[in-house]
Amino acid sequence: MATYKDIVGTAVRNNAGNIPTAETGQVFFDSTNLDFKYQFPNVTTAGAWRTGNNMNTGRNKPAGFGTQDSAMSAGGAVTDNAASALSEVYNGVSWTEVNDLNTARGFLAGAGADSTDGLAFGGDNPSKLANNEKWNGSSWTELADLNTARNNMAGAGTSTAAIATGGYVTAISALNELWNGSSWTESADLNSARFSLTGGPQGTTTAAIVFGGGEYPSPITAKTEQWNGSSWTEVADLNDSRQSTGGSGNSTSALCSGGDNPGNTTNVELWNGSSWAEQNNISTARKSLVGAGSTTLGIVFAGGTGGNSFSTSTEEWTGAGAPVGAWATAPSTNTARRGLGSAGTATSGLIISGANAGTDQRESEVESWDGSSWTEIADLNSARWNLGGSGASNTAALAYGGSEANPSVTGKTESWDGSSWTEVADMNTGRSVVGSTGGSPYTSALVFGGSPAGGGEYSAAESWDGSSWTSITAMNQKRSYIEGVGSSNTSALAFGGYDGSSYTAKTEIWNGSSWTELNDMSRPNGRGDMQGVGTSTAALSAGGSPPNVALTEDWNGSSWQETSDVPTGISGAGGIGSTTSAFIANGRQGPSSAISVNAYEWTGDSITIKVLTD
Repeated sequence: MATYKDIVGTAVRNNAGNIPTAETGQVFFDSTNLDFKYQFPNVTTAGAWRTGNNMNTGRNKPAGFGTQDSAMSAGGAVTDNAASALSEVYNGVSWTEVNDLNTARGFLAGAGADSTDGLAFGGDNPSKLANNEKWNGSSWTELADLNTARNNMAGAGTSTAAIATGGYVTAISALNELWNGSSWTESADLNSARFSLTGGPQGTTTAAIVFGGGEYPSPITAKTEQWNGSSWTEVADLNDSRQSTGGSGNSTSALCSGGDNPGNTTNVELWNGSSWAEQNNISTARKSLVGAGSTTLGIVFAGGTGGNSFSTSTEEWTGAGAPVGAWATAPSTNTARRGLGSAGTATSGLIISGANAGTDQRESEVESWDGSSWTEIADLNSARWNLGGSGASNTAALAYGGSEANPSVTGKTESWDGSSWTEVADMNTGRSVVGSTGGSPYTSALVFGGSPAGGGEYSAAESWDGSSWTSITAMNQKRSYIEGVGSSNTSALAFGGYDGSSYTAKTEIWNGSSWTELNDMSRPNGRGDMQGVGTSTAALSAGGSPPNVALTEDWNGSSWQETSDVPTGISGAGGIGSTTSAFIANGRQGPSSAISVNAYEWTGDSITIKVLTD
């Protein structure tokens, strides 16, 4: 007789407690708690948009195709409403101009798998065009034209199998043409002739979808039609009638974003194969925008925002079901404090100095974290708060700057070798509430911003080479209570802080020679005194004030997006780690902002463990 192991493939594992390495859905027996359990990853329950870096040139209705991290924009109408041949590619972080189309045109369509291979067809300049061009990753080549010149059509597919549907010829059209890699063939028409309609760009010549559009002189429509390779069938309408929208996805899973009827809209709807449902909106209301990618990882860009104004805005979509990180309570530290420094990693870190709860008395205590518990180690030589910290582990760190007593500040720097702190070369400019980064106390650290004695804000920055500090290019904006992340003195991110009149959401990146402003944090009013972990391309910002917040945002190299909150509002904490694994500790916590010993751990792809019940 077959055993359970023979049928299932493995026996139920017996373990004293939870199994950190258990596979998704794996059933195991917790012999400590006498429970059968299983686990699954935590994922987002709703899709969300984040702002990407802008295009180089704003435009109206270019051809677009590709994915969220490999997209193409070609042609379109530029600011003076003239047809353009400009082409740009997006790599998931920034747009780069590449070789132009051979024929300048606007209101064209495109099809392609990614930014290295695709088609641009139709359009106008100003008369209707049938031109068809192929992109090979470096240049455009003219191929066989459409059978019928037209603009404002929907396109989908790849460079070898594409579909061009609807549009405007001398009147609104229901024409449908299929591309086989060498020529276009007319096929079955749409049921409803329309222009400025949109298709799921990842559709194929055997399974496609189009939605919305204008049936002038009839009203703008919400009609949706699906293609099965031989005919079009009307299916469930959009919830909102509109035209000139951006599309992502395919015939069974699609996004319809923006558009107009008659004013520009931010509305987004998701198609699940049978019906449309409202989703989180895009940030910029616009029409004649372009979409690419899927309903899991999509993108929209370009479009008209009103009159003769065309957008450079890029927005990225992450659909429901994406893995999401989470904070969990960790063992408490030994001493409550705020304004502390930190160094190391999520499993080998330090929290350094700070000020205590009652009197803001400067503390010199240092605690070491090994991933499971806190241990007091040798004190810092100079007790201070609002200092900076850098380091590779709990045995190699650097502490610098801060305030020893109100209102004085210091530039003192101390190096930790795993057993004692040693004073080394001072910073050129003493300051407190600084931003700091760096992975090695012996060769590489960075400090920027901060406040002089008596208040105020600095933009000055300094680089540590293992023996001394050197002044480098200042940030674009003066700020105190600023936060920073980075792995070296040549790659850093500075964000948030106080600019002298208000808290800011501004973000700047350091490339080793200059600072460049990037997309702001997602909270419009900004905040300071937060805790950051990670690098210049993948970071988290947790907490901050005012008021004391639990907000966590993640940075993907180009923009910020809200993610799972800290269990309580927190500011002035210490912390270290990455977007995969991190800790934060102490600071002002909770509604009363009392200084706390509480600590929290971040897991990038968090899990939920369920108990099987009778």
